[in-house]
Amino acid sequence: MSWFTIAAVAAATAPWLLAVAIVYLRRRPATPQSGPPTLDLGPEPPAIANLLVHDFRVTRDAVPATLLDLAARRLVEIEERKPGSYVCRLEESSEGPLTAYERRVMDLLRSRASGDVVPTQALTTGPSAESSRWWKDFKREVAADAQRRGLCRDIIDGRTFLRLTIAAVAPAAVLGLLAGSKAGFVYWIAAAFLLSVVKSLHTQRETPEGLAAASRWLGVRAKLHEDAVFPTLPPVAVTLWERHLAYGAAFDLAPAAVRAIPMGAESDHRAWSSYGGQWHAVRIRYPHLLPPGWGLHPLVALLRAVLALVGAVVVLWVFAPAAFDVAPDAGAVELLITLIFVAVPAAVAAAAGLVILRALADLGSTRDVTGQVLRLRTFDDDDDKRHYAAVDEGTSSTIRAWRIKPELYSSLQQYEIVTGTLTRQLRYVRSIRPAASQSQSDVAPAEVAATPRP
Repeated sequence: MSWFTIAAVAAATAPWLLAVAIVYLRRRPATPQSGPPTLDLGPEPPAIANLLVHDFRVTRDAVPATLLDLAARRLVEIEERKPGSYVCRLEESSEGPLTAYERRVMDLLRSRASGDVVPTQALTTGPSAESSRWWKDFKREVAADAQRRGLCRDIIDGRTFLRLTIAAVAPAAVLGLLAGSKAGFVYWIAAAFLLSVVKSLHTQRETPEGLAAASRWLGVRAKLHEDAVFPTLPPVAVTLWERHLAYGAAFDLAPAAVRAIPMGAESDHRAWSSYGGQWHAVRIRYPHLLPPGWGLHPLVALLRAVLALVGAVVVLWVFAPAAFDVAPDAGAVELLITLIFVAVPAAVAAAAGLVILRALADLGSTRDVTGQVLRLRTFDDDDDKRHYAAVDEGTSSTIRAWRIKPELYSSLQQYEIVTGTLTRQLRYVRSIRPAASQSQSDVAPAEVAATPRP
């Protein structure tokens, strides 16, 4: 494959990629404005309200919210057998009219029940693969119901997907003419796969009706948030609060009720935060390989980066000359393999050089950062266990969790306000401690004491 072929395919691909980017970015859902605070509930079930207030995405709290709604409608009864231990009892009237996703939750209850009773701790959705399928089907059914109600629509619908897929024939044809029909067909399949990935990143967007409904539900959320005791309510409080508790769970305002029902545990990657005085949604990332060196001690990062740079340079020294000699006469597969031996070490060398610069800058540079711990998570690896604290500083809608040492991790509590001393570039946490002072508005709702009331 000649450089002319590569340049021609790149030139033909650029307009197609631009078209995909324009379609995706222009169709991303608009942000609704919060309506006036109110306790008047709308006609949409909690799962759809969950989608509307979470940027037209369904979050996992929609599942326990659906169960609590079934309990509020007397299709299921939730009982407390002993402090902190709950069971669900199927009622005789549990065959009422249900949506597909409500029926899915009821079917799960029946499959786990013995004598029409099931402990809430047994409400898991199966092994990892089965649980993933169950969750995907639940999300699909919620989105389908929302579409039937005219509240949302596909970001990339079937017609748009078909048009973009057909448009990918143009660069595929260029590659086919210059490198053979097989290469062109593989390119077209890869383009269709890429388009499918882009489509799955965010499936739904607003309609005018959906935007108005989202605004109304944000008003309900604001009103429920005013009650300080709401986050402490157990699932059995549904007998007093009725459907309001279900909607509170859908809006991330009822953590005590949700935690008692493990079928919809809090999301690792999405959270609501009130740090800074205003409730806002944040997305959480747990960096591992990217960005390189994240959370490492500057000296450790420097040593690893130097070794990686030396190794990459050696590989390039050995393989790069041979690669350029072979390239003019190589077939597509041989050229791809050869390019891998050049591109990968080149990328490693560039990343290592960047880490070296950032590590050197961090050797004598730290700053104090104060924020609220939204998530504490541990991830297992074959070689080590990684501990993360996702701290919201109140300045961004996306949080990169701090990677911290086990001894620091064990001293933290979720939702507390902390101050960390971090390096500026690699964000290595040298120390972390409770903040000197906390305003009441910054404390997690679950930590606010109040007298229960319906």
